[in-house]
Amino acid sequence: MELEYLRRLYAECGPRLDPSGFRLYRAAEELTGVDLHSFYPYEDNRGMFEEVDGRRLLRYLLAAHFQAVEWEIVPGTTYERAVLREVDATTPGYRAFARKLYRTALTGMGCKENVKTAGARRPKRGGNVR
Repeated sequence: MELEYLRRLYAECGPRLDPSGFRLYRAAEELTGVDLHSFYPYEDNRGMFEEVDGRRLLRYLLAAHFQAVEWEIVPGTTYERAVLREVDATTPGYRAFARKLYRTALTGMGCKENVKTAGARRPKRGGNVR
């Protein structure tokens, strides 16, 4: 429930406060310590990370962090290029990471008060109210 609230909050605030997705990417980079340029040397040397937005970079970063990358030989060379697979967003490890990611990004966007309420207990619907 908390993760869904944080995602909705980012979806509402993101277009205004993080239009290119770089705050979310930087938060993920901070949490994982993954350096895209060294993890994907072939793609980096081809300039694939030069003109992309934070959301595209985030896809590469998450694939590296959650080991969702396959490598294939580039024909006629000794290089390997990355083939990104889907990251399983249903695992407990991913969900815990995503909570930290959205909390960090939203706090950096100035939504700290809203993020605090994400962890607060919400009253259950129905039942006796006293």
